[in-house]
Amino acid sequence: MVLQLAVKRLKSINAKAEMEFAVEVEILGRVRHKNLLGLRGFYAGGDERLIVYDYMPNHSLLTHLHGQLAADCLLDWSRRMNIAIGSAEGLAYLHHEVTPHIIHRDIKASNVLLDSDFQAKVADFGFAKLIPDGVTHMTTKVKGTLGYLAPEYAMWGKVSESCDVYSFGILLLEIISAKKPLEKLPGGIKRDIIQWATPFVQKDTYEHIADPRLKGRFDLVQLKVVVKIALACTDSNPENRPSMIELDALKSTIL
Repeated sequence: MVLQLAVKRLKSINAKAEMEFAVEVEILGRVRHKNLLGLRGFYAGGDERLIVYDYMPNHSLLTHLHGQLAADCLLDWSRRMNIAIGSAEGLAYLHHEVTPHIIHRDIKASNVLLDSDFQAKVADFGFAKLIPDGVTHMTTKVKGTLGYLAPEYAMWGKVSESCDVYSFGILLLEIISAKKPLEKLPGGIKRDIIQWATPFVQKDTYEHIADPRLKGRFDLVQLKVVVKIALACTDSNPENRPSMIELDALKSTIL
């Protein structure tokens, strides 16, 4: 068996990039979970900073939903559900099993990589935060990607585990619909994926949320469950959002 590895190279070395490199190496060195991308090694010498990890032959979730592999529709309903559950399990491990707990801060489709069996591997920990025991939230400089950011984090920099939960809710809607988190409408108006999906929920026409490329080949009961979970995760009040450990317990409902 030949071990295939991938290398992440930092394009420029400045104070910001150096910090992200150090954080990512530290986090990757701490975590051991089947749904998290593991560290194989790293190199820091001169102007080069390299991180070595297992090669993911099926690329990222983004590639399949919006990129060069989107037209092939390699993600059937079963694979999408497994990716959603695997991502949830990886996040639940970060939030509830690692000490100190870890907030990822950049959950998005491009940071979910897929191995040869299309199993999800949450990756890219450059923005991650370690949360000491007893600390419920922190105020920090906003990092992450527009469309996935929890409102309290985007506006005030309040970061907590529920920020990852919000991002995961956006990711869930993206997985089942293949819609981007933000889309530009005529006139320059931007609409987020929650605004797009909510009318279908209100009219009980959930089937219109499913990716058309699935051609109706999905489980409507599972679809409704996942959409309801996504809306709970993206509640505007962070206290109303479920924890990742609660979401992890729901996998038997989805499967």
